[in-house]
Amino acid sequence: MFHPASSRRVARPSALVGLVTLLLAFLSTPASAQTQTNTQSTQRAVNFLSSDVATWVTGNGCAACHRVGASTFGLAAARANGYDMAAVVGNGQTNQYNLDFLGQRIATEQLANGSWIHEAASFRNEKTSYATFGLAGYDQSVSTQHSAKLVAAANWALLTQEASGRWPSDYTNFPVNHGSVPTTARIMVGIAQAKQRVDPARAAQYQTALDRAAAYLRTNLDNADPSATGNGMPYTFQVAWAVVGLKAAGPGPANANTVAIDTLANRLLTRASPGNPGWGDLHNAAANDMATGSAIYALCLAGREPATDPRVRSSIEWLKTRQSADGSWRTGSVTFDIPTTFAALGLSCYGDFSVHVTVVGQARKELVIGSQQGQQTTFTFNVKNHGYQADTYTLTTSGGLPAWASFPNPVSLFLPAGGEGTVTVTVNAPANLLPALTSEFTLTATSGGAPGVSGSARVNAYTPPLPPVTGLPTTTTIQTPAVNAHITIGTGNILSARVRDSNNNPVIGPTNGVVTFYVAGVPVGADADVNADGLFTFDWVPPSDAWTVTGAQDFRAVYSGIERQAPLSNLLGSTDSRTVIIDPFPHLTPSVTIGNPPAFTRETTLDIWGYATPRAPGAVVTYAAFIINGATVIPLTPGNGGLIYTTITLQEGPNIIQLTARDSFGGVTTKQVNLTVDRVPPILTVQSPVNGAALGQLNVTVTSSVQDQTPVRVETQWVASSILEFGNGTVEHTVPMNYGDQVILVRATDSAFNVTEKLVFIWVDPGSPVVSTNPGDNQIFGAQPNHQLTYTVNVQSLSAATVRINGGAALSVARGGGAVQSTLTLSPGVNNLSIVTLSETGVSTTTTRRVNYDVQAPAATLLSPASGATVSGTITLRARVTDNFGPITHVGFSRDMSGIRPGTQQANGDWTATLDTTELLDGSHTVDVWMSDGVGNSTVQRFNFFVDN
Repeated sequence: MFHPASSRRVARPSALVGLVTLLLAFLSTPASAQTQTNTQSTQRAVNFLSSDVATWVTGNGCAACHRVGASTFGLAAARANGYDMAAVVGNGQTNQYNLDFLGQRIATEQLANGSWIHEAASFRNEKTSYATFGLAGYDQSVSTQHSAKLVAAANWALLTQEASGRWPSDYTNFPVNHGSVPTTARIMVGIAQAKQRVDPARAAQYQTALDRAAAYLRTNLDNADPSATGNGMPYTFQVAWAVVGLKAAGPGPANANTVAIDTLANRLLTRASPGNPGWGDLHNAAANDMATGSAIYALCLAGREPATDPRVRSSIEWLKTRQSADGSWRTGSVTFDIPTTFAALGLSCYGDFSVHVTVVGQARKELVIGSQQGQQTTFTFNVKNHGYQADTYTLTTSGGLPAWASFPNPVSLFLPAGGEGTVTVTVNAPANLLPALTSEFTLTATSGGAPGVSGSARVNAYTPPLPPVTGLPTTTTIQTPAVNAHITIGTGNILSARVRDSNNNPVIGPTNGVVTFYVAGVPVGADADVNADGLFTFDWVPPSDAWTVTGAQDFRAVYSGIERQAPLSNLLGSTDSRTVIIDPFPHLTPSVTIGNPPAFTRETTLDIWGYATPRAPGAVVTYAAFIINGATVIPLTPGNGGLIYTTITLQEGPNIIQLTARDSFGGVTTKQVNLTVDRVPPILTVQSPVNGAALGQLNVTVTSSVQDQTPVRVETQWVASSILEFGNGTVEHTVPMNYGDQVILVRATDSAFNVTEKLVFIWVDPGSPVVSTNPGDNQIFGAQPNHQLTYTVNVQSLSAATVRINGGAALSVARGGGAVQSTLTLSPGVNNLSIVTLSETGVSTTTTRRVNYDVQAPAATLLSPASGATVSGTITLRARVTDNFGPITHVGFSRDMSGIRPGTQQANGDWTATLDTTELLDGSHTVDVWMSDGVGNSTVQRFNFFVDN
C-alpha cells in the first residue's frame, strides 16, 4: 500500500518533526486545562493560530520571519498528528486553507538564489532560517508541492555555512531572534528534510553540512555568551533549539549527537523556576510560556516521558492553565503568536495519541548483483507509543522498485501508553538485479485511536556500487509528464527522464545507473534503461485502493549516479523536479461494510459478515475477499444485496480483519476493523487494605491495581465500579462495612470478559474502648509493702486492645474485653496515671487516674497553752492538727504521758480538751497530742508548759 511520506509520516528522522511537535504543544493550552486533554488544548491553539497568522499576513502583505515560518511548521505538525484541519476558524477559512496559504506565501517570497530577505535586503539568515523551517514542516507533513523550493534553500545554505558550521544570527529580537544557535538549528531542520528529495551525492553533501553544524552545537554546549549574534546557549529556548538541531543531524559519530541531547535534557530538568514547575529564560528566572513550551518540546525529542518525570508532567499541566479562552497564550491584551506556537508544539509532542518509529540497527542493506534467484533481507524497527493513551497501530509498508515487495510482521501492534514493540519488515527482491540500484521502503504505523496520527521510518536495500560522490556532474531532465500535468488515480501515466553528463553525452543504460521516480516523496518506480534508448521510463498506475494523496505534489526523477571502471569517470547523481496535480479516482469506489465484531473476545473463531456493493453507475463488483492479518485471503462471491459472510480463525493478540472489494471500473475499497483475542485475565492486586487488616471506620477505602491490555471494569463489594479505559492503573472505591469479621470482594473484568477476583478479609470496629479501674480515681493508700500497689484496668471492647500505664509495657486484652493487672510502685504524695487503651483498629481511649500515697502522720500545733507558758486552775487544751491528705480520724491529749483523753473537734477545726492543773504540782509538765489519719499513720507530739497554783 502506498502512503506518501508527506502526508502519512509524523516525522521521526529529522528534528523538523520534533520542532513541529513543539510548536503544536505551545499552540494548544487552554485556561481550563484541568478539564481538557492535551489534544483538546492543542486543537484550540491550532484554530487560533491559523486564523491569526493568516489574517496578519493578509493585512501586512508579507510573510514575517518568525510569525509565518514557525507557525507553518507547527500547523503542519498538527495536520500530521491528526488535528482537525477542516475546522472553520476565526478568519472564515479552514485550518487547511490557512496552512496552504502560509506555505504558498513562503514559497512566493523566495529569491532566485534560494534565500529570503526581510524588508530592505537585510536579516537574510534569520528570515531564511524561519522560512526554511516552515517549508520543511510543510514538505514533511502536508504536501510536497514546494519540495523544489526547500531544496533550493538547502543549496543556498550549503554555500553560506561558515567554517565553524554555523549560520550566524543577523537580527536581534529577543527571544525569537536571539543567538546563532537557533538560526543554525532551524536551517539544519530544512536541510535534513531536503536530504530526502535529492540524489545520493547531493544528500551526502547535505549530511556533511549537518555534521559540521552539529559539531558547532556540541562545541558550544557550555557557552554562556548571552549576545544576540553570539554562539552561546544560556537561555532555555536556545538549549531547546540546540536539541532540535542535533536531532535533525542524526546520531552523529559514535552517537555524539545523542549524548549531547541527553546532556541538554538533563540541564533543562535541573534548571529551576521559583514558584512554578515551568521554565524561565534563565536558571531561577520566573517561568514563562515560550521558555516552558520550548523546554517541553526539547525534552520530548530527547525521549523524556511525563509518566516517569514529574517535572515534565507538572510543567505540561501548568502550561495548559496559562491558555486564554481564545486558544492563545497572551500577556494582558497583547497576543503573541510565538508563545502560542511554541506552547502548542510542546503539548502536541505529548499528545493523547502519538507514535514514534525508528530503525533498529542497519537502515541500509546490500544485495547481490545478477543473482539468478530472488533475494530477501530483513529490517528491524522500534514502534513506541509516545501518547498518553493506549493505542492499536496498523503497520504497512510503502515504496520499493517494480517487482520488489515488502511485508511487515506483525501487521498490527497494541501498545499501552509509553509501551514499545519490535516490528520486522521483510524485503523480497527479484532475480537478476542490476548494479547501483537503491530501493527504498517506508514502514508506517497508523494510529487506530486518532485518524491521521502515524509515524514512519525509511530503509533501503541496494546493489553495489554505492552512488559516487566524485566524478562527472550530470543533468537529469524530466520528459514526461509536463509541468502541472494531471495524473489520475487508477490510470496509467508514463514517467520518463533523460540524463546527460557534463560533456553533454547522453547516459544510456542498462549498466550506467538508475533513475528513480518519486511522487509526493514516495518512490513509485525506477528504470535502468534496459532497452538502451537513453530514455528512463516507468508506467505508473496510482493504486486506487492505497494512494490517497491528491492535489499539487512534487514529482522528481533522481539519477543515482554510477561508478565506472577507469579510465572512465564516475557519473554523479542529479535530480529534476516539477509539480504535478494528482486527481482523485474518477468513479465512486465500491461500498464496503464490515459487520460489528467485538473489539475484544476470548474466542479464536468468529462468524464474520459484511456487504460489498458497487457505487459507480454501471459497475459491478468483480472481486471481494476477507483478508485476515494481511496473510489469509478468503475470496467470496457477494450474495443478495452484496452480503458476504464466512467463519474465520483468529490468533491470540491483535488481529486485523479487512474486507476489500474491486469493481469493473477498477475502483477498490478496503475497510478494516481491529479485533484482539485476549484469553489472559487481568492481573489484579488489592493494595489496601491488606489481608487481615483491622480498620477503625465503617466506610473502607479499597485501592486496587490492575494490569491488562484491554479496558477493564473494576468492581468492589458489588456497590462500586470503575472502568480503566487503557487496562492499566489503580482505582479507589469507598464501600460501607459492618462490625467484626468482614470480607471484601474485588472483581476485575476485561473487555474480553476474562475475570479475576480477589478476597480480602478484614476486621472492622470503629468503637472506642470503655475503661474502668480498680481502685477508682483519687483514692488514698497508706504505706504499702515495698511501696507497691496492685492495680486493675477493666476494658470493654469488641476488638482486641493493648493497655499502657504511663507508657509502660503493653498489656494485652483479647477481643471482647477483659481485665489486666499491673503492680504500681508508688511515690509518697500524688501519683498521676495516664492509661492509654488502643484497640487493634487504631481507636484509642486515654484515661487519667490519681492515686494518693500517704505515708506521713498528722502534725499538731499547740495553740493553748502556748509552749512554755505558765498556767493555773482549769484550762482548755487547744491544738490545730493538719494532715497532707486527711482525714484526721483521732486526736487525744494526755499530760505527762498519763491517761489519754479524747479531743473534741471544734467548728473551726481545732481540737480541744479540759485540764485541771490544780491536781498538778507546780512546776514543769508536758502536754502530749496523740494523732491518727485515715490510712493509719499516727504519731505523738509533746509540748512543755508550767503550772503555778
